[in-house]
Amino acid sequence: NMVTEKSSPEPSESIKKGETSLSSASGSNDGFATQSKWLLIASAILIELDAEADLGAAVQFPWYTHALHPMEAKQKKNEENQVLFPVEELNQSWNIINNRLLPCLLKALGHPYEKCREHIAGCLFRICYCHRKCVNTSKALLKSQINGSLSSKEDRRSTNQDPGSIIIDKLCSIGSAREYSFEEQHHALITARKFIVYCIHLGDSKHEYSEFVIPLLPISFESVNVTMGDSSEGEVSAANRVLEAEVVKGFRYSLADVSSSCVITYGLDNDMTKVLKVVDKMSSNTSWQVRQAATHFLRCFQGGHKFLFSPEQTEIVTTTVAKLLSDERREVSSAAMAALTGILAATPPYSVNELVKTYVTIANKSKIKRKKKKDPTKVAKSPPAGNIISQKERERARQQQTSVFFLCAAILANPYDTPSYVPEALAAISKHSFEKSAPLAVRETVKMCCGEFKRTHMSDNWEVHRKQFSQEQLEALEDVVSTPHYYA
Repeated sequence: NMVTEKSSPEPSESIKKGETSLSSASGSNDGFATQSKWLLIASAILIELDAEADLGAAVQFPWYTHALHPMEAKQKKNEENQVLFPVEELNQSWNIINNRLLPCLLKALGHPYEKCREHIAGCLFRICYCHRKCVNTSKALLKSQINGSLSSKEDRRSTNQDPGSIIIDKLCSIGSAREYSFEEQHHALITARKFIVYCIHLGDSKHEYSEFVIPLLPISFESVNVTMGDSSEGEVSAANRVLEAEVVKGFRYSLADVSSSCVITYGLDNDMTKVLKVVDKMSSNTSWQVRQAATHFLRCFQGGHKFLFSPEQTEIVTTTVAKLLSDERREVSSAAMAALTGILAATPPYSVNELVKTYVTIANKSKIKRKKKKDPTKVAKSPPAGNIISQKERERARQQQTSVFFLCAAILANPYDTPSYVPEALAAISKHSFEKSAPLAVRETVKMCCGEFKRTHMSDNWEVHRKQFSQEQLEALEDVVSTPHYYA
């Protein structure tokens, strides 16, 4: 074959020269041009190997050739098996890639030049993509040549060491590696993000998503954490702040791309469970930026897979989001309520009705209670119990915020309809709209929810929706949505 016979010696020479160029990255324009040139050459060689992997499908004759010209088709088939069977040549090329090119690329993940990092990520993706096709094509050609009896020795020779696992292990260890400086680490993270982008937009969802994207989700979530805030110790250069902001922004876009563009429709429910476990773990992260990113991811991911989820997976999603409703950060709890609104919109009404009844009971019990005046003589005798009281108060506040936010999400999930549980939920949250019964965050959420209900329901068809309310429930709603009068 022309590609394998003439090009197989050249990759080793190109890789050898490119390795020297990449390992001695200089800051001059000549250094950038040289390194970029060798990366483009390596990418071109990998594309040729990709075309070589398609050899079996590209050169075989159509199925009807045997019926039209039996003798000629048989003779051509024998020539194909003898000449067009480049398994040995392909294995030699992949040995060079695994032993020379791949270590050089992994060592240059933190390359200072953006264009070179883009080429490195493209080469890493092309290596993973071409190797899988090469392995599958080699096995198919060997089986067809020896009538389906593939020996273990030939199987081992046709499958080199998988470079994909090496690449994923290296990319997953970027965040904890001590071999990088601050700039090199963030440059390496940018390279990893570009690799994810290539897997999403150029790969096959069944293989790239399962083998490469899912293992890189944890480091993607952890990379949105801002470590150089205003309270960071010591002086921080503006360049480092800009670099970190670029990494955070890039991974936010990548997570949004993964959650909305990648739909697991290829029949592997185990992949959906893996993604949900990663998100559930990230929802307990100490950084609120990571928790917020996990909530936004889950919102889009649930929207694309709500008709594919099993009951167990739906329960995992609901539990994870409900846990984030009581988060101390307003950004996280608001995002969790928005995600829960979408989940409840796709949940059967009878299931939502049961959940609303449960959370109405919790909301009625979790209001702020007035402090009773204590007898001074008994106060002196009672032992100090500040820790117990504060713990009970924190638990009450957590239950109040969780229950009220859940009821608000159940109301907002029906913007132009009034199920039987909506009036009950509105009457329950209206009791938390006063300063003496709820903190500021809860009160504002209740007023926002009731105001949105008024905008979507109390207009043209209000007479129809009003029939679902009792007089007491209407009065409770009016207490929140009505504008106070000056003479009232």
